[in-house]
Amino acid sequence: MAHADFILYIVKLVLGAVSAFCAILLWSKTHDGAVMCIVAGVVILYAGVIYQMLLDMGFVPLRSPEIFGISIFSLFFAVVPPVLFTIGFMQMILRSKR
Repeated sequence: MAHADFILYIVKLVLGAVSAFCAILLWSKTHDGAVMCIVAGVVILYAGVIYQMLLDMGFVPLRSPEIFGISIFSLFFAVVPPVLFTIGFMQMILRSKR
């Protein structure tokens, strides 16, 4: 791993940890379903950064189940956070229209 990649991962890990921590603090104060979806999206997004870093460093084996040539884990970390964000935002939009 190049020096620049390492610095980029450090930045992603630090900022991701701060955002996940703040998201969990927000959820513990509100206990709202929409906020819970957004918090879950942030935490899974952070887990995806950690997974990608471990994959790049060689700690996680490259062999994993695939769908159409795409790793299930990579697909999960790419698809689930935006879906959770969308669900959370839609819940907030629908609630504000009432």
